[in-house]
Amino acid sequence: MIYLTIVGCIVLFIFLLYIDYILGKMLSARNNHSMKWNTSTDDVTFFDSGQDLFEKMLKDIENAKTSIDVQFFIIRNDQISNRFYSLLAQKHAEGVEVRMLADWVGSFRYRKKWIKNRFPFFKMNHPRPPFFYHLQQRNHRKLLIIDQKIGYLGGFNLGEEYLGNDLKLGKWKDYHIRLTGEIARVFSQIFTTDWNKASLSYDRSFGEKEANAEDVNICVMTSEANSLEKSILSMLSSAKRSIEIGSPYFIPTKPVLQALVDARKRGVKITILLPEKGDHPITKAGAMPYLKKMQEIGVDTYLYMDGFFHGKVLFIDEEICDFGTGNFDQRSLLLNEEINVIVKKDHPLYQDARACFTHDLNTSKKLTLTWIKHQPLWMKLLTVISVPLRRFL
Repeated sequence: MIYLTIVGCIVLFIFLLYIDYILGKMLSARNNHSMKWNTSTDDVTFFDSGQDLFEKMLKDIENAKTSIDVQFFIIRNDQISNRFYSLLAQKHAEGVEVRMLADWVGSFRYRKKWIKNRFPFFKMNHPRPPFFYHLQQRNHRKLLIIDQKIGYLGGFNLGEEYLGNDLKLGKWKDYHIRLTGEIARVFSQIFTTDWNKASLSYDRSFGEKEANAEDVNICVMTSEANSLEKSILSMLSSAKRSIEIGSPYFIPTKPVLQALVDARKRGVKITILLPEKGDHPITKAGAMPYLKKMQEIGVDTYLYMDGFFHGKVLFIDEEICDFGTGNFDQRSLLLNEEINVIVKKDHPLYQDARACFTHDLNTSKKLTLTWIKHQPLWMKLLTVISVPLRRFL
C-alpha cells in the first residue's frame, strides 16, 4: 500500500508540474513583450577572447561620464568579477548612474551582500506563480551600455571561466561585440525595460525605435516565449543556398528540426559548428539524436576542439547574419528572454563574424556517425533520460 501511495504522489507531482508549465506557457504567450527596432551603428569591434573583451569593457566603464548599465545572465564572486564591482562602485561614488542586473537562476549563488550596497543591483525573474514555468524562464541577455553611446552584446558572462581559467573546459571561445551609434540608445531602452520589471515598476511606455531610413543598417530583436523560434523558422525557410549555425548546444524544436530537413530537401547546404566538450553532460546527451538525424540527411557538422565553443551565430545564404545571446536549443527558442541582432553582408559585424566563424570551422574536426556510435555507455543512457527534459535544455 505504501508503494502505491508513493507512486501516486509522484504521478500527482508530475501532473501538477505539467499543469503549472502549461498555464505559464499560456500566460507568457498572452503577455509576450518581444520587440524589434530598426536602427543604426557606427563603429563595430568584434571579440572572441574574454581577456580582450573584459579589458575593453573596464576601460569604457572607467571613462563613463553619465551612466553605466550592466546586465549578465551569470555573475561570479571571483577576481575578474570583483574588478568590475570595484570600478562600478567607484564610478557610482563619482556621481555616474550605475545599474546592474543578473538572472535569479543563472546567478543563484551570487549574494547581493557581496556588492555591499555600493551601487544599485537587482536580480531578474524571481520565482512567482506559476512557479515551475517561471523557474525555467530565464533572462539570458548580456548587455553593457555606457553613456547611451557605447553598447556591448554577445555570449560572454562575467567570471573567471570566461577567461579560460576553467581546468575542465580549457579555453573559452565566444563571440561578443562592441557597438557605437543609435543602437546604444536602443540597448538602453531594452535594459530599462528589464530594470523596471526587476524593480516591480512595469514601465513599457516606449515603442519601437526607428532610425532615419537612410541610416538603418541593423535590426535588434528582443524575444521571449516562442518569438525566437518564429524568427529562426522564417530565416531557415527563406534559405536558398546555405545555412550555417554556430552554437554551444543543438536541441532544436520539432518545427525547427523540420525546417532544417526541408531545407536539405531543397538542396540547401547546412553547416553546424558545436563544441566537442560539453559544459553540461545532459545538454550534450540531449543533442545526440538530433546530431544523428543531421548526419543522416547530409549536414556537415563540425566539433570545436580547442576548448569550449560558446558562440551564437546564424548565417543564411552568405547574405544575412543573426548574432546575439540565443542558443540553438529549446530553452532559448521557447522560454528564455534573449536579444539578437540581424545584419546584411555589407555590415562590418557580418564580415567580422564570418571571418571568426570560418576560422573556427577550419580548426575543428568533422563529426561522423562513428563518433556518435562510440559514445560511452553512460552518455547513451543519459541520452535516453534527456528525452522528456528537452524543452528545458
